[in-house]
Amino acid sequence: MTRCLILGIDHPVAQQIAEQLTDITVVGFAEAPVAGLSIAEQFNGDAHKANTYLDAVTDVDVIYSDFIGMDVDWKLEAVFAAIRETGTQCRTVMRSVAGIDNEVTAPLTYAGITDTDEFLKQQRYAIKIVDEAELPYTILRPVALDPAASGAAQLINEGAPVPATPVSETAFVSVVVDEILHSTHLNQSIAVVSQ
Repeated sequence: MTRCLILGIDHPVAQQIAEQLTDITVVGFAEAPVAGLSIAEQFNGDAHKANTYLDAVTDVDVIYSDFIGMDVDWKLEAVFAAIRETGTQCRTVMRSVAGIDNEVTAPLTYAGITDTDEFLKQQRYAIKIVDEAELPYTILRPVALDPAASGAAQLINEGAPVPATPVSETAFVSVVVDEILHSTHLNQSIAVVSQ
């Protein structure tokens, strides 16, 4: 059975994704234990240290990273160091943000971020870490997630202009679940907005 590691299982979006992955084995990682999750196993520890992930990445087929906020590059650098150390061959689906390539057609702000330039640099470097691992990946770049929004998601290929229209959490979760299960956009970076 496919085994999926969800990084950032303490985030509500990651938990929604885990709930929908009923036909595969889901394990999760968060720095501190999270109660009440319906997953096979939970790993905890310092997200900035490779040793933290050694058991978590062993025998996984796909990793979904819901690491958000600052230091995502540092955390993913540790994850991929553990992948190299264990010899794990897996696919990665990473949540990033739109705006990393100035592709959004209107100014954006990022919730909880005060230093936008540094945040975007860290996002770019995190994507570079995933890309240079030479393992299959998909980068999903929502403009923003809006719990109150409704409607389907629109996917926009890298390099195309991206409207600054937030996507609903529900639509984004559906996109992630589909990508984890079906690998539709291998080795691509896709913006996710509302239709």
